[in-house]
Amino acid sequence: MSQCMQGIRVLDLTRVLAGPWAAMQMADQGADVIKIEPPGGDETRAFGPVIDGHSTYFVASNRNKRSIMLDLKTDAGREVLYALSADADVLLQNFRPGVAERLGFDFDTLTERFPRLVYVAIHAFGDDPAVPDSRRPGYDLVLQCMGGTVSIGGFPGSAPTRSGVSVADHSAGMIAVQAVLMGLLQRERTGRGQKIVVNMLQVQASTLSYHVTRYTVTGDVEQQRGNAHAGLCPYDIYPCQDGWLAVACGNDAIWQRLRTELELPDRADWSTNLKRVSSRQTVDEAVRTALGQCSVHEADRRLAAAGVPCGAVYDIPRTVAHPATHLVTVPHAHFGSVSAMGPLLQTETTVTEHRAAPMLGEHCSELLAEAGLADEEARLRAAGAFGESSG
Repeated sequence: MSQCMQGIRVLDLTRVLAGPWAAMQMADQGADVIKIEPPGGDETRAFGPVIDGHSTYFVASNRNKRSIMLDLKTDAGREVLYALSADADVLLQNFRPGVAERLGFDFDTLTERFPRLVYVAIHAFGDDPAVPDSRRPGYDLVLQCMGGTVSIGGFPGSAPTRSGVSVADHSAGMIAVQAVLMGLLQRERTGRGQKIVVNMLQVQASTLSYHVTRYTVTGDVEQQRGNAHAGLCPYDIYPCQDGWLAVACGNDAIWQRLRTELELPDRADWSTNLKRVSSRQTVDEAVRTALGQCSVHEADRRLAAAGVPCGAVYDIPRTVAHPATHLVTVPHAHFGSVSAMGPLLQTETTVTEHRAAPMLGEHCSELLAEAGLADEEARLRAAGAFGESSG
């Protein structure tokens, strides 16, 4: 049985996280992903921790790919890119707007030669030249802050604090995969590819969701409120005797199960969610007092058995050990093998035997041969296609 993306070739010109992570998700589903790196390689090869020259950061987002290093500032480097593009279905890039045009691998240039190419560009602020910030660079921290989510994170009066994970990059990566799949679907219907731009600020701002409609309809702007929820109560992280427990009371039926299990009073002013939100301080205090008499294990067991959504605050080791969390074993020339987070989706055809994140330029000769350039490697190398001096 073939993988669902088997036969799809993706040219991955992206660096850092959003793009490489998106391309890896496609590789996990069988796509032939060619990682095209600049001289010196993807900068995450130098992101710490680096152990004997190998970055664990890079390993996390680049399995199941092949690597070739190209200097796209040279005619020879672009010659190789064009040759690779002849058999490609998708090109994924995250250069700043204008760079691809300057270097000659923009959508208009490539689609003239390869009209079936689906071209997905990930940009921090889109590519509309009328947008003042469109040519600014943007990393995850910047996008989290400008995307509004940092302003409502943390406890009242605390300093702005980004999410501990790279939510802007990973969200944009997921949308980039959607863009590729939509582009391929449309190509099946029309026979032509298209350019799709992933605007990272738009993606990050979209996670504000109901906070935005609350603002546009009522004028209310969400504020810092710690772990609480503006429209639900109780919905917070509560202290137990030996740790913390999240309790998410999403409706009145859950509240009745929670109230019964914790032996809380059946008060009229707590009977509906809107009433509990208005009485948040007293409701939270009652829940906090009841849970404070239990260990995390006991409270979690009792509430889960009663059908109340809850969960302990896990550290990373406990999370990756959970049976619902899927890790994969990836071979590695230096580490022997690496346990890494598995594919987001497990389908009937998801890759089960994984290949290590590639060494820089590891598959150069192999890819040149596939592109019909096997006899040209020496000439291309002398012309600086792979970053070396022609001297």
